[in-house]
Amino acid sequence: MTAKVWNVGDVLTASDINVFLVALSGVKSANQIISSQTTLVNDADMRFPVAANSIYEFHVYLRYASPTGGDWKSSFTVPAGATAIFQRFGTDASGILVGTGENLDTNSVTSQGQGASTHQNAQFWGTIVTASTAGNLIFQWAQNTSNAGNTTLFANSYLTGRRIG
Repeated sequence: MTAKVWNVGDVLTASDINVFLVALSGVKSANQIISSQTTLVNDADMRFPVAANSIYEFHVYLRYASPTGGDWKSSFTVPAGATAIFQRFGTDASGILVGTGENLDTNSVTSQGQGASTHQNAQFWGTIVTASTAGNLIFQWAQNTSNAGNTTLFANSYLTGRRIG
């Protein structure tokens, strides 16, 4: 699972460029609104494919709004046998700007809602290590506590990454 090393005289192929140098991304194409939804939603836009037996680094930029009391939670889903490890920088469930400790794709990270009209931002950084199954790294999100108010993930939020091994 190490990154490819080229030697003098090796030919750099289009496949090599696409695998190791082209950024992967999933950009939110339009605002998406949920309400009374506490089950994590697999985002339709914020995802990218990952190969088997590989390592990727990734970054997420979020722009969202959630009702006070509804709050926000998010995580990732990964292919069978893979593990994602990530850290989030944003407001926690108490409204304090923090960077979280190490989280796994099996964890949900919560952020405080400050009202449906208050736009907030959060960022995630992490790695995913895949096993023998290829698939997708997919950003997931929902309300932390069921609330009839609208929780919105805004257009142009994104997930980006690149293969590093």
